[in-house]
Amino acid sequence: MTTITGNSQLARQLSLMRNISLLNTMLNKQNQQLATGIKADGLLSVSNQALELGQLKSKLGSVENYASATQTALNRVELYAVSLEQIIDIATEAKDTMIKNRDTSFATTSAPAVQANALLDQIGGVLQLKDGNRYLFSGTNYTDNPLNGALSSIPTTYAAGAVPGVTAGYDDPLTTVPDGATVPQPSYLNTTPADLQNYYDYSDVDLYVDDGEQVSYGVSATEPGIQRVIDAIVRFRDATADISTDSANYQVRVDDALKQLETAISELQTTASRNGYKQQQLTEIQDRQARAVDLLTIRIGEIQNVDTAEVSTTITNLQTALEASYLITNQTLSLSLVNYLK
Repeated sequence: MTTITGNSQLARQLSLMRNISLLNTMLNKQNQQLATGIKADGLLSVSNQALELGQLKSKLGSVENYASATQTALNRVELYAVSLEQIIDIATEAKDTMIKNRDTSFATTSAPAVQANALLDQIGGVLQLKDGNRYLFSGTNYTDNPLNGALSSIPTTYAAGAVPGVTAGYDDPLTTVPDGATVPQPSYLNTTPADLQNYYDYSDVDLYVDDGEQVSYGVSATEPGIQRVIDAIVRFRDATADISTDSANYQVRVDDALKQLETAISELQTTASRNGYKQQQLTEIQDRQARAVDLLTIRIGEIQNVDTAEVSTTITNLQTALEASYLITNQTLSLSLVNYLK
């Protein structure tokens, strides 16, 4: 009886076994690629495009982050648009109320001051709108409520008997912010924040939309149109003190409030148009970012995605090679057994 002791045949058997193991590993990787559609890590790591792939994925992550921020800003700008429309509607309702109550006989029984306060509180409700924890109408003081209380709580500003165009203080201009000057504020504004200037930075809520590009957006409670519509309604409310004592002056004061209200509505429409431009600008930026995401995704796919047809062919070839290896191994083992039994 003869046994196999030679190194050549044993080495051949070990080589065949290693070949089968390698073929199985390669076949598993190819099947994995076919299932996922993505090149196996081992194949990608030796590619001369691996560095480019890493850079592309990093850029894609940045663009997606910018796109997310743009969408958040766009949502806020849309909220501003709806809110401004609501304030314009309230101003239009206030105009109708003033026209009806210009008739002193009607105003005597319609409680115009109560109606005016209700309109003020409706505006106050809009100005306290929040997006999550962010007050939208507080400029860059967005963690602070823009109002220090209900707008109906604004104290009497235009005393009984005051005459528009005659009484001192009646025609003072609205609050503005001269550069470098101490910041004044409307009486309804929350003065808790240390930097009142921030209330006026309604167009300075900055958003990065790319590494080197910023876009500002926003609407503040200190907008001229918002200040004026509040002031016009307060003028009307305070004028009701003259209904019984000086009906002629009451009508003059209502006419003055109506004039202010007309200007306020025009200013609000200008603010709405500016906000609409920001909405359009952000939409265009969003479209640009979406195109960048698509292009980066396509390029990444060109590098890391597999060619399904090529992988299928490779699998077929590997399976053929594996079957041949099994056959040769089987024949070799059979010969070894025959030699062993001799």
